[in-house]
Amino acid sequence: MNTIETSHMNVKKWRSRVFTFLTVFLSIAFLIAGTFEFIPAWILKDPADSIHLWHIAELTAIAILLGGVMFGMVRKSAEKPLLAQFIVMSFIILALGIAPFSIPALGLLPLAALLVLTYPKPRALFSFSLQGRMSIALLAITAPLAVILVPIIQQEIHYQIIGMTENDAHAQLLHWIGSALLYVLLLLAAVLASTKRPGWKRLGIITGLTYCFLGVIGLIVPGYAAGAWSEAGGLFALFFGALYILITLAEAEGMNQDVSAPAQKFEIAPETVGKATPAHESASVSVQLPSYDTNKGVEIAEFEVVSMSRR
Repeated sequence: MNTIETSHMNVKKWRSRVFTFLTVFLSIAFLIAGTFEFIPAWILKDPADSIHLWHIAELTAIAILLGGVMFGMVRKSAEKPLLAQFIVMSFIILALGIAPFSIPALGLLPLAALLVLTYPKPRALFSFSLQGRMSIALLAITAPLAVILVPIIQQEIHYQIIGMTENDAHAQLLHWIGSALLYVLLLLAAVLASTKRPGWKRLGIITGLTYCFLGVIGLIVPGYAAGAWSEAGGLFALFFGALYILITLAEAEGMNQDVSAPAQKFEIAPETVGKATPAHESASVSVQLPSYDTNKGVEIAEFEVVSMSRR
């Protein structure tokens, strides 16, 4: 029996170490991918990249979104299954979305499978059960963004398809499909964050930061850059990005207060009323007010009778 338990412990340690290595490695990889083209185009002002400024910034936005989530799993990854689910789903979406235009993108599928196999609690990645109430506020601000972004996603997929046959420079560099998939990932991140499952706070904040980054770029990018948002679009993205961050922090603070609130107790002693309650009888009841169960995320009420005495 001890041998079996030791074997299970070794497997868990192996999974945890390999997963930690992958998160560190991929975090660095996303950092490099996000700055590899951004620095020459935006900092060094390479003239050859002038018409690709917006799409290069979107590649950096993908790196911020995925890299930020990945970095959040370097420590205590077992406590944040939502982040791992988002990364695995994102890799699958990117692989299937890019593969029709570039077969090597399918290499993301084995990487997604490796993340699942090495995750400390792999079964948790297949569970989507809610542990409490969803964030109606996050869903409410995601709805108008979906209304705006879905037509853009469809349009840019169309540009990618026809661009491959017309030798469009943006299509050849997979810029159109990359832009469309970025918007898909942003909507996916918002919906998952609204579930308030473990890891939702970081996901909500990083989603907001990504929108803010795109908003700033939208305000300063030249109008001739293909696919670029207008200044109004940039302001719109900044506004909603800030909303994501503020709502996430506010609701997380509310949850923390519910969890840390101490249970209150009070005693109920029946009053002596005529002959119905003799003077020699006494009762003491201790009642614990509703408390918050951090494991199940629901409110429970406990009532405990401390003493009942009769002289």
